[in-house]
Amino acid sequence: MKNIVFIIILFTNIINSYSQYYKNYNWEKQSLLIDSEGNYKNESSVGFFDNTIIEIVSGKFSNSIIKYVTNHYKIKMLDEFGVSKHSNILIPMNEVVDFRDIKVRITDEDGEILEFDKKQMEELHFFEDSPNYKNFQINGIKENSTIEVLYTLEKLYNIHDNKILQKSYPIQSSKFLLIPGPTKAIVKTYGFENIVRDTLINDSNAKILKLENIPPIVDEEYATAIANRKKISYQCSFPEDNMDQETYWRNIISNINPIMFPRNIHPKIFELSSELILKNDDIYNTVNIIDDYIKSNFKISDKNNSSLNNLDYILSNYTSNDFSIIQVYTQLLTAAGINYEVVITANRYYNKFDPEFFDPNVLREFLIYFPDQEKYIAPNRLEYRIGEAPFDLLGNYGIYIDRLSDFYFSEIIQSDESYSRIKRRIVIDFQKKLKKVIVDEYQEYTGHWATNNRSLLQFSNEEDLIVFKDYLTASGIENKKIIDFKITNGELFQNNYNSPFIVNSIISSESLTKKIDNGYNLNIGKVIGKQSELYEETERLHPIEITYPNQYDYEIVVKIPKGYIIKDLDKLSFNKSYLSVMGNKICKFESQYKILDNKLVITIQEFYKTLRYQKNRYNEFRDVINSASDFYNTSIKFVKK
Repeated sequence: MKNIVFIIILFTNIINSYSQYYKNYNWEKQSLLIDSEGNYKNESSVGFFDNTIIEIVSGKFSNSIIKYVTNHYKIKMLDEFGVSKHSNILIPMNEVVDFRDIKVRITDEDGEILEFDKKQMEELHFFEDSPNYKNFQINGIKENSTIEVLYTLEKLYNIHDNKILQKSYPIQSSKFLLIPGPTKAIVKTYGFENIVRDTLINDSNAKILKLENIPPIVDEEYATAIANRKKISYQCSFPEDNMDQETYWRNIISNINPIMFPRNIHPKIFELSSELILKNDDIYNTVNIIDDYIKSNFKISDKNNSSLNNLDYILSNYTSNDFSIIQVYTQLLTAAGINYEVVITANRYYNKFDPEFFDPNVLREFLIYFPDQEKYIAPNRLEYRIGEAPFDLLGNYGIYIDRLSDFYFSEIIQSDESYSRIKRRIVIDFQKKLKKVIVDEYQEYTGHWATNNRSLLQFSNEEDLIVFKDYLTASGIENKKIIDFKITNGELFQNNYNSPFIVNSIISSESLTKKIDNGYNLNIGKVIGKQSELYEETERLHPIEITYPNQYDYEIVVKIPKGYIIKDLDKLSFNKSYLSVMGNKICKFESQYKILDNKLVITIQEFYKTLRYQKNRYNEFRDVINSASDFYNTSIKFVKK
């Protein structure tokens, strides 16, 4: 009997000693009504607060580690869009062991309160639910109501994690509390000054961050808004492990090295290599053939099947997932004796790669780099063949790893400055006494332009192909008829490096000219197709970052009808540029004209030589962009002599 009592007392003491902070955390008994309409007239919702508590504790009877994540937020929904957005409660379930608790409180503008506990929430209809999410829908919420949500998840312990603090709506107050328990916490903030401070929670060391008046993340043209969100990343490792950032990087290199740089070649690879790898062939051609063969013959599956990681299964079934397909590449490249490096990086539109703070959650992209050729393969991008890095990885940093497991960090740069270009020669003639315009056009697209066009051509459905054809034949011209249309080099695989995607077309339209006194007005700018524009004068929020460096070279030849002269030619001249600190033009739009042999010849050159431009010089960048749009809206007059 005494032993039983002792065990009960011991068990009780253990339970008490592991009392978690989240169990005592609760919302206020009264849900206060807050007037927010005055300050947020243009918003659909406003967050009063958004609090996150990360608590790491030791397991009760073993060396296990438990991680509790508590989220508590309160939002006022100011219109129907806000209601539809926040009445759907979406909870990520990645690495979740147990859904510990949830409760929701709705307060309408009259102060009427409706509460849901965990049992009631679980009875609500789930829609589009998946293993990665729980999706609760609360119906009947009215405008100007507030929703308060408090839930706790028990998750698998992970040394590394991060939290996005900036949302699509303004948040008046945000608090992030990290209680590392038996681990040592290191944190780093992004998008704002690091104001994390140390504190004590129930005599335990903790780190706390408080932010006030977080603006909504706003998407802008030529920006990576999502990647620019305010966030905090953290690492919680055991002090005795003595981990630093270099050790984390070396660990991941050690883990992937056998896959990325195989020591043994699979027998089936020898069979394939005898067909694909030609003796005395240059490295570019060999890599190009390997890349095209894999992408043309192997399927990428998104099924959760462990066999998709097994090389035997992959080579027997010609099926893999988007990560393990890299094994086929590294096996064939090793068999061919080709020098390569593996690059781990991130999509720059979603995450900025930070060499100084290891966070595996952002490392989602792999490349194979050939240093002797300064070219890349993107194994999981069907549309890409050997060349420059994909545009959404360009400009981000990456870790470059070689066969000896040596590594270095570098920005992923474009080695070929003239990689992405569009060349056009447009000849304009007239029929029906200037009522009908005939546009005969030759176009060359290279680099990322060509990759995108080939992808659209190969993977689009019939409806999208119609839109694509319109884009390739001067989009923006109304009532046009396509007389002739031909594409050359449209296949994804091209024997030669950066082969142009070529389009020859002839169209006619009666919408480009308009009768005026003693002549016709020609909307000549329309022949270059719709252009981006930045006419709206607003304060720039994000740094300027374009899709990729590119250049346009156009020649427009207009046959002047007999008996007519052209007026308003000065409207065809534009010259706007953005100079580097060294005085070089790195961004410009320039158009010139001349009359030659009864023809009007217009030349246009537009280029963007770098990926990024200074935010405080946004107006200069904007002027260049708008010059192209201004030219598109330009017209000239044909007047009888």
